[in-house]
Amino acid sequence: MTAGDLDRSMHELGHFVATEVTAQLDRASIDHFVTSRRGDGLSFGLRLVDRGRALDALAELGSAGWFLEWEDGSRRGVEPLATVGSSRHVRRARSWVVFRAHSWGAHAVGNGQGTELTFWSIGTSGQLEKVGTRGHERFDQRCPSTVETIDGRPYPGNTAFPVGANFETVADPIDIVYTWVDGADPEWLESFRATAQAEGRQLDDTALDPARYRSRDELLYSLRSVWANCGWVRTIWIVTAGQRPDWLADADDRVRIVDHGDILPAEALPTFNSHAIEAALHRIEGLAEQFIYFNDDMFVGRSVRPELFFTPNGLARVFSSGARPPGIEDDQTLAVDTGARRGRELLAERFGRVVTDKPYHSPYPLLKSVCFDMERDFAEIVQRTQLSRFRSSTDVSTAASFGQHLAIATRRAVFGDIATEYVHVESGRLDWHLDRIRFGGDLDTFCINETSAAMGSDAAREQRLASFFAEQFPIVAPWERS
Repeated sequence: MTAGDLDRSMHELGHFVATEVTAQLDRASIDHFVTSRRGDGLSFGLRLVDRGRALDALAELGSAGWFLEWEDGSRRGVEPLATVGSSRHVRRARSWVVFRAHSWGAHAVGNGQGTELTFWSIGTSGQLEKVGTRGHERFDQRCPSTVETIDGRPYPGNTAFPVGANFETVADPIDIVYTWVDGADPEWLESFRATAQAEGRQLDDTALDPARYRSRDELLYSLRSVWANCGWVRTIWIVTAGQRPDWLADADDRVRIVDHGDILPAEALPTFNSHAIEAALHRIEGLAEQFIYFNDDMFVGRSVRPELFFTPNGLARVFSSGARPPGIEDDQTLAVDTGARRGRELLAERFGRVVTDKPYHSPYPLLKSVCFDMERDFAEIVQRTQLSRFRSSTDVSTAASFGQHLAIATRRAVFGDIATEYVHVESGRLDWHLDRIRFGGDLDTFCINETSAAMGSDAAREQRLASFFAEQFPIVAPWERS
């Protein structure tokens, strides 16, 4: 039984549950204090002597999807909150997690956003000790109460647990930036063809492959994944060529449209070069210092915290893939690889060192200040990239490679780890990859990318992809038109 479809982000669900739980404890006059974060949820402590009263108070939350997970050493279980009062296991447990289950398509979610309750009593040390643990989980009972502000919300606290003001979590605002184009727009297509002809480019050029601009409403579903799993994001920017998705509502300030002309010089337009657009993302007016660059075919696979992308002291994380740029270059080398090579050449010339691997094709954490420094210190090649209307071997891949590696070189980034997957639409194992994503539940992000239109359109494949997206991200985001 759930409380219905997920009606808020996972991040917001964590605070909703914590607010409901603490309100019930307040009504029963049970002292409690926040001790830590637990993903999207929070952990609270209370006196062991109040355990029974706390259970009675929490049972009043009702039965609409509310559950309690209990743990007692190696034993654990999950029970409906409304009926736990008669369970001796729950009344003797070392900790509880109270959560509200919601539907996400065929799945139930909410356990990871639950509120943990731990129990404390005076131990042999003469201090309050956490039941079931040894070591440093103790504090002086004379520590006064506080109010801890966490993500702008007040919670009862204790000076022994400075949860709201510590250096262990990211506190600065983080934005997300997308690049997107409606490749089926007749006006855009006409401009594309006319510009390619004027530039002397052939339409069978790999940089002009129609697959690069094909839409399966990936942006719609990618934004749903961000809404559900990255509720801490401040603003989402969509950089596009004077277009607007027809499903995007007009009045939601959380998602803002940026035209190419707002960030690129007039002589660079129109542009059909993602490298050129990426080289100017930092010029978005009002953009946060810390931002994450998404392609529209990148998705967030589960609830993640901002610390996945940035360190608490403001450094970006770089996710190395193990894939190396080609050691040689010829007429067949793809622009994505020549862009990486140009960046390595710049690093080698300036710093005498390079990064061995290309970053994963996953969301790219970036610092606006690094991008401005890049534009100033490597002005010639960055400007040449911005003015290149189609991908070229002279481009540098700024956002997806060089900008991240420059941050490493200047001590403003560190290497990090991310659980991610890259899926080729053309893969003969496409069904296996999609099922692995659906049932695995262990990916932070994934990308479903079409690299070539040479295989043509496959109706069965397109239906499989459409079904996958609808099943994987079934709930409408608040910025979509009804």
